[in-house]
Amino acid sequence: MSGKESPVLQERIAQALRDSGDRLADQVRARIPHSPRPVFLYYVAQTFDALDAALAARRLPDPITPAQQLCLHLILEQAGKSPADTDGELDRIRAAVLSHGVHEALAPIGRTGPKSADAYDFVALGDALNAHGMSAFFAPLESGRLVA
Repeated sequence: MSGKESPVLQERIAQALRDSGDRLADQVRARIPHSPRPVFLYYVAQTFDALDAALAARRLPDPITPAQQLCLHLILEQAGKSPADTDGELDRIRAAVLSHGVHEALAPIGRTGPKSADAYDFVALGDALNAHGMSAFFAPLESGRLVA
């Protein structure tokens, strides 16, 4: 993340986001041992951990890589499915940090069906990215939010 001071989140919102991120990270970690892309999945799990560190401090993450954008998008999406009362806060967060991000093009690639146990298929995303695309996925965005 950028390291700049970010807004403080309400404790219940931060916890709802952390819970969602933990579920998603656990799904990724469970696939690592049997995946054709274990290193890619390891770095995805690390991305969730970086976002969780900001959320643990009740800070709004400032995603600086496409991976962070996509993972935060998925966390917000997952949190929106839980029964926690968020009073539209998730929509405000989404608008504040994820409007028109690189993640918008990546999100549909790993979409899973309603019967899938996983919320997102990162292996499918890894399969769709070439070597340069995988590197760019974890690389910081330039100030114009374009991949460096």
